Amino acid sequence: MRVLLINPPDETEAMLGVGRRLIHRWEPLGLLYIAAVARDAGHDVAVIDAPAEGLDSEAVKARIRLAAPEVVGFSTLTCNGAPVWELGRWVRSELPGTPVVLGNLHASVYAEHYLRHGCCDVVVHGEGEFVFRSLLDRMSQGQSDFSSVQAVSFLGADGAVIRTGDWSVIPDLAALPLPARDLLNVQRYGMGRLNSQNYVCRKGERAGALVTERGCRFRCRFCVIHHDRQPRYSPAPRVLDELEMLERDRGLGYVFFHDPHFLGDRDRILAICQGIVNRGLRIRWGCQANVNLVDAELVRAMDRANCYEIAVGVESGVQRILDKVEKRITPERVRLAVETIRAESDICTVGLFILGLPGETQQDFQETIRLSTSLDLDMAQFSILTPYPGSPLFEELAAHGELDTGVRSDGSVDTSVWKRYSSYIMFTDRPPVWVTPDLTASQLRKMQKEALRRFYLRPRQILRYARRISPGDLYSSLRLILEGLF
Repeated sequence: MRVLLINPPDETEAMLGVGRRLIHRWEPLGLLYIAAVARDAGHDVAVIDAPAEGLDSEAVKARIRLAAPEVVGFSTLTCNGAPVWELGRWVRSELPGTPVVLGNLHASVYAEHYLRHGCCDVVVHGEGEFVFRSLLDRMSQGQSDFSSVQAVSFLGADGAVIRTGDWSVIPDLAALPLPARDLLNVQRYGMGRLNSQNYVCRKGERAGALVTERGCRFRCRFCVIHHDRQPRYSPAPRVLDELEMLERDRGLGYVFFHDPHFLGDRDRILAICQGIVNRGLRIRWGCQANVNLVDAELVRAMDRANCYEIAVGVESGVQRILDKVEKRITPERVRLAVETIRAESDICTVGLFILGLPGETQQDFQETIRLSTSLDLDMAQFSILTPYPGSPLFEELAAHGELDTGVRSDGSVDTSVWKRYSSYIMFTDRPPVWVTPDLTASQLRKMQKEALRRFYLRPRQILRYARRISPGDLYSSLRLILEGLF
């Protein structure tokens, strides 16, 4: 079958203004894994990455017409949930008989609404590679009853929504082929000199991403990665082969591991680090890490293996707030982890903070700022809490009527509400989608800007970032500073 997989236009950049310069262009690895499995099963697969190609919905429609697909699949997140709503209905109207399949978390949360409003034929729940392959098998036989396919939702003959299972999980990640990166142009991806990470690509150098872990043992209430508590890892030799391919064949000089907890399997990390050294790989890399998993031996091994930066989730400097969102760390453990990284390596460290967590007060905010400036961090990110659809916090707030989900009492859906989940508040006038009762939207906005000023407007930080700015970036940099910090 001719299969067209689409990463649709999203609404993030339109609301960021000058802040769009901070956005990285990572390959849509989720779609590329699905593409690889479908291609291995004998299907003719093409991929459209609308954000990377700068395509709006009308341009995507033109590309769909040109491709004349037999099946269309959309990756559906909150930031592109509204465009998918429109595009899915358009495909089913303009190309009757062409099934539309939605996957990813937002589609799963709103599956019934997408189906009932004619936006799609099937929604896949969970890890979709082998589920989608099973759907293609059924579709190639001209069948529209998917009751035998695991973890999907569709409309039955009587118009009722049928769901065949909760959440698809792939136990052995080694069973997956590598993502079909060859279906996209490598030149469209990477990071600019102005970005939200420490690493700055050298002239002509490209950057990319890897995912080598699925599932998460933790259950932070603001996080959407909670459907599978059993983490699963790609084996070290496979990770090393992929790194070597990215350096040799794709010409990458830097990659970021988008694993929830890269350090979760300690022996695997040590094996990956030793393998990088043994193979003579020069590619540099970054990762995220839970502070509870940081130790001196691991840090030294990572430093020897070209690790450039580690991002640690701090969230808050107040234990009461951390406990409320089930973070399961302490400020003391954060401090120890950062000190260990500093003492044992030259690895840069990024602190990730969230403002406006449930129960946070102005006094709590001051404690968080004091922690951020007392840690020897190279960079800090201060996000305003967004209870994303699919997170435990979203489910709790929606159940109590404290959150506008877009769903109305008559069954209609106001998809414009989803834009508010995509707002990076410092660059938009839109209010946060939810504000903890102890604060106001105005206070949160001021807190975020104050946090950024107090962290970055220090001599050490100013000197560090002045070195990143080229003459061509000076105007954008000044706009970022003025709009983001003041």
